[in-house]
Amino acid sequence: MRRVYKHFFILVIVLGNISSALASYTPAKKDCTDKEYKKTHPYECTSLSAPMISSATVLGGALALISMSANADTAEQENYYQPTLPTYNMVGGDIDSIHLATVANSSEYTRNFNQYNEIRLAYSIARGYTGEGTNIAILDAGLDSWHGKTVAEIASGPIAPNAKIESYKIAYEMYFIPYEDIGEIISSATTANVFNASWSVSMRATALQSRQQLERLISQTFVNALSDAAKRDAIFVWAAGNESNSQSSALSALPAVMPELSGHFVNVVAWDTEKGTLADYSNACGITSQWCITAPGTNIKTENGTATGTSFATPIVSAAIAVIREAFPYMSAEEITSLLFETARDLGTPGVDAIYGHGMLDLERATRPVGAPLVPMDNGTMQQLQPARISGTMAHNIKKIAPKFAYFDKYGRAFETDISSMISIQNLGIGFQRLRQNPDITISKLGNFELGLSNSDIMLGDGFLRTAGQDLFGFIGTQNDFYIDNIRVFQRARLSFGTPKISENSMINHFSNVYMASMDIGINFGNWTFGVSIPDTIIDGTMNMRLPMGRTDTGSILYKDYEVNMHSRPSIEYTISYKSITASFVDNPYGTDEIFFLLRNKIKF
Repeated sequence: MRRVYKHFFILVIVLGNISSALASYTPAKKDCTDKEYKKTHPYECTSLSAPMISSATVLGGALALISMSANADTAEQENYYQPTLPTYNMVGGDIDSIHLATVANSSEYTRNFNQYNEIRLAYSIARGYTGEGTNIAILDAGLDSWHGKTVAEIASGPIAPNAKIESYKIAYEMYFIPYEDIGEIISSATTANVFNASWSVSMRATALQSRQQLERLISQTFVNALSDAAKRDAIFVWAAGNESNSQSSALSALPAVMPELSGHFVNVVAWDTEKGTLADYSNACGITSQWCITAPGTNIKTENGTATGTSFATPIVSAAIAVIREAFPYMSAEEITSLLFETARDLGTPGVDAIYGHGMLDLERATRPVGAPLVPMDNGTMQQLQPARISGTMAHNIKKIAPKFAYFDKYGRAFETDISSMISIQNLGIGFQRLRQNPDITISKLGNFELGLSNSDIMLGDGFLRTAGQDLFGFIGTQNDFYIDNIRVFQRARLSFGTPKISENSMINHFSNVYMASMDIGINFGNWTFGVSIPDTIIDGTMNMRLPMGRTDTGSILYKDYEVNMHSRPSIEYTISYKSITASFVDNPYGTDEIFFLLRNKIKF
């Protein structure tokens, strides 16, 4: 008797707060031609026959109101183009257009073509995300009811067809079970990552003042269950309600009195795709705007008929969370909800507003990088991802093995890209080398043979492939001149060797000994000189790179080691000189060919 008395006392308190709203639950003579009656009694006025759940419950809780329609107009598909990261040329630039069209033309997609286009679902599907690995707990009327079955269907395919649906029956026929029992169900659903609550109460969000008030009105067991689930990193997705009010249901405002739910709670209002505005039945976000998002909720076609209401916008968001959890399993609940809010497309008044909250759920934005892309180095540092400028020799040999690597966005999410697309070739600038004429250090000379040291910048690189720059190489060479009448024929050959120095904050972590060869031949007569030369060319040596490949499910960064053979084809330089004027053409096999003119002279004072 004590338990029954307790529930009766709570019921009196709840009804004292929502007495005006319960007036709409009073049975009335059925007249579906009356607009007011049809609005307040959608279950009796549906176009399809299906078992329904009344809004009234033992403890004042209510399913978000539902209406059904047999028709849904089709609007022209929108195209979205806007700037994004340098690794993508446009929104969805990583997706093949044929693949995208195939997804959008599938039977499951075209069933709700306009609604799915609103959330840009085709992109997340084309990127291969299916919600696998997420358990969505549906707190509803069970799979044996029209409402519970429809919510469960929307929560899975085609948004998250591989998400696991766990149905928990919290309402029977006309009544909900006590909140205390609902709390026990939430506590028992320890495998659930997401809790979908497509129901509301008539009490407004603004009437919820404190945690103590919430516990008095509902149940401490229920409140504690929500708190404990948040500690398990679960996310609650709640329907705003369908009373056409400027404020959502009180249950949508739970984070206002339970700070531990911040980052673990999403309130959902419904969008009317046909009208292009908040659905006329949907409550607005109101004071919940900071954790509120918009999703399509009107004329959602399912195997059970066509459904309309915030009840059906809510599982769309739950499924979207499953997609994010699959794509980035190392993200916390706080990061996921923050990502959904930041990537939502703005609606209405610029910025977060009291009608649409953060705006329209957008699965294209949510599954691509956000913010400045960063590259993790093996030493634990990060640097901004920008095209790396490296010498043609290095670029060619790196591209030949076609390695992939991962970069991170502001949320620490790993995205794979082809390293070849992030490399730009920087010519060595042989003309500048000739102009500088860095002197060699000759250590020993014996006849036509010489031994010494020379500088080389053949391993030039910056950005995430930064090298130490100019390196000192040892060399052994030979020079020979001989004459035919007044014509001087000259020849020079050189073999160089050394170990290039590595640089900090680079994916390059080691060089082996590198061997290079160069050669000059030519003739000179009078003031004219003609020559052909092969500048420094790598004939043997390797470079080792450690590239980030992604993250594990626990967030640890994965790396892969690559060894790059640096053997390369030579450039060929053709030169003609007259006195102090030189013209050269350089045929670069891996970069831009060069033409340059030099004028050397001394000015005496």
